[in-house]
Amino acid sequence: MTESPASSLPSGVVRPIPGELLRLALPVLASQLLRVAYQWVDALWVQGLGVSAIAAVTSSVFVMWSVYSLNDMVAVGALAWVSQLLGSGNARGAGEAAFRAARASALLGLLGTIAALVAGRHLFGLMTTDPRVLRDGTRYLTIVLAAAPLPMIALTCESIMRASGDTRTPFLLDLCAVTLNAVLAPLLIYGPGPFPALGVAGAACATVSAQAALVAGYLVVGRRRGREAGGGTTLFIRPGAGEAPAAARSAPAAADVVPVPNPAAWAPRASLARLLAVGAPASLIGILFSVVYVAFARSAARFGPDSMAVIGIANRIEAIQFVTAASIGSAGAALVGQNLGAGQARRAAQVIRTGVVWNSWIALVVTGVIELFPSAFLFLFTRDPAVHQVGVPYLRILAVCFLPTAIEVVTTESVLGSGHTLVVSLIFTGISLARIPLAFLVPAWTHSALSGIAWVITTTCFVRTALILFYAARGTWQRGLGAGASSG
Repeated sequence: MTESPASSLPSGVVRPIPGELLRLALPVLASQLLRVAYQWVDALWVQGLGVSAIAAVTSSVFVMWSVYSLNDMVAVGALAWVSQLLGSGNARGAGEAAFRAARASALLGLLGTIAALVAGRHLFGLMTTDPRVLRDGTRYLTIVLAAAPLPMIALTCESIMRASGDTRTPFLLDLCAVTLNAVLAPLLIYGPGPFPALGVAGAACATVSAQAALVAGYLVVGRRRGREAGGGTTLFIRPGAGEAPAAARSAPAAADVVPVPNPAAWAPRASLARLLAVGAPASLIGILFSVVYVAFARSAARFGPDSMAVIGIANRIEAIQFVTAASIGSAGAALVGQNLGAGQARRAAQVIRTGVVWNSWIALVVTGVIELFPSAFLFLFTRDPAVHQVGVPYLRILAVCFLPTAIEVVTTESVLGSGHTLVVSLIFTGISLARIPLAFLVPAWTHSALSGIAWVITTTCFVRTALILFYAARGTWQRGLGAGASSG
C-alpha cells in the first residue's frame, strides 16, 4: 500500500458519506426527473389525440427500455471500473475505460436502429392487437427506436461522469434537452402555423431532436476536457481526477493522507471484455424488467385500451418514487466504487445504509399521498372516466410496494458499483420470469382483471427485496473488482 494525499483522491473517498451522497444524489435526482419528463411531455401533449394515442405513447417506453437496457452492458461496467480505478489513483486507466465504453455504446445502439426499421410494428404488436393503438404505437416507437444510439451514448456518458463524481454537468445537459423537447412537442404534434401536424409521430420527432442535442452537449464537454487534460483518452473525466501531483505523492503530509492501493500494483486494463463481464448481468436486469412490462401491457390489453393505458400511466406515476431511489442508488454506486477502489469497504457499506434510510422515509410519504389522492395523479394524463374506474384501485394496490421497492433499488444500484453483478442479476431474473405467467394467470384465477396484475407486481416486489437484502448482508460484494468482477 502507498499513501496519496487526500486532496488528490475523489472527494467520495475522503469526505463524510452523508454530505457526499447528498451532493451527488441531488443532481442525479434532477436528471432522473427530467428523464421522466421526456416521457411525461409526450404523454401529456398527446391527450388531445385520444386514449389510443395515450396508450401508444405510454406503452412504447416498455419496448424502448428493453433495447436501451442493452446499454447497461457498457454503462454499468464503465461506472464500476471508472469509479474504482479513480479511487485507486489510476486516472489514466479510468480515462481509457471511459473512451472504450462511449465507443461501444455508439455501436450497440445500431441494434435498436435495425430493430426499429425491420420490426417496429411487430415489436409494438407484442402488447396489443387494437388497430388504433397499434397504428399510433408503431409510428411513435419506430421513430424513437431508430435513434437508439443517441440515448445509449448519453446514458454511458452520464455514467462515466457520475463515476468520477460529477453529477452536475449531466443535469444541466438534461435540462437543456428536456426544455427543447417540451417546446418542440406541441408544435410537431398539432402543427400550429408553419409546423406540420404529425400527431404521435411529431411527439417522437421532438424526443429524438432533444436526444440529438443532448449527445451533442456531451461531445462538446468531452472535447473540452480532453483539451484541458492535454489530449489522450480522458474523455468526460475532469482533468487531474484521481491523480496526485508527483511532488505531493513523494512527500505526503501524515495528517492528510488516506491509504489507497498502489496504482502500479492495481492497474488492470479495463478492456471491453472486462466492461461487459461486469455489465452483462446488470443489463439482463433491465431487459427482463422491460419485457415483463410488455407482458403486463399485453395482459391488460385483454380488458380493453383503458386498462392498457393504466399500465403505462401508472408506470409514469410510479416513476415519481422510483427516481428518488434510483438517484440515491446511482450516486451510491459511484461512492461504493470509489471507496472499494481505495480499499475502504466499511465506507462503502455506510453508503448503502445511509441511502436506504433516506429513501425509506421518502417512499413512505409518496405512498401516503398516492393512497389518498390516486385520481389526482390520473387526472394529469386523462379525464376519461373509464380509465379512472380501473386506474384508482390499481394505483392503490401498487403503492403498497413502494417502500420495499425503495429499499431494494437503493441497495441494488449501489452494489452494482462494486462490479459484483451476477447474483443480483440472478435474483431479478428469477422474479421477472415468474412475473410473466403470473400476469396472465392471477387475473384469470381471481377474476380481478387489472387489479390482479397490480397484486402480482406488489407481491413479487416484497419477495425480491428480501432476497436482495439477504445477499447484500453477506458482504461478498465488498471485495470489489480486485476479487473478480462478476463472482457474486
